Amino acid sequence: MNELEALLARIPYLAPHGLQAAWAADGSVTVHQPFRPALANYVGIVHAGAIYTLAETAAGIVANELVTHLGGFILLSGASVRYTRRVEGDADAIARVDAAQAAAARACFEAEARAGITIEVVVTTPDGETAFTGSFDYALRRRKP
Repeated sequence: MNELEALLARIPYLAPHGLQAAWAADGSVTVHQPFRPALANYVGIVHAGAIYTLAETAAGIVANELVTHLGGFILLSGASVRYTRRVEGDADAIARVDAAQAAAARACFEAEARAGITIEVVVTTPDGETAFTGSFDYALRRRKP
């Protein structure tokens, strides 16, 4: 089990989703959600909530990476999402943060023990079509001793 799989395994809510995650060389993360009937809605396509979970998980991984080694944790504080096409099978979420924004948020966190960051996510279908775009806002906070 790699580090990302271990992180996902610590979140019981995610178990039914069967998510698989991997870092890319450019600092983005891709989270894969294999299709399973339990994730479908009443017409047999992937439920909007499952797509949201996929996207927010990818965003959360990127946000968490900014502060976890500094004794921090993340809290989702807001999101703006758009569903642009139905998902009928597997899906991938790619999350990334601008390097300058990440550096600024990390510096603020180190100085003030709190910061905020927005992570952008795109969910695609196996044929490469965009099915969802979202911006996830996180509060970055220091763990209390």
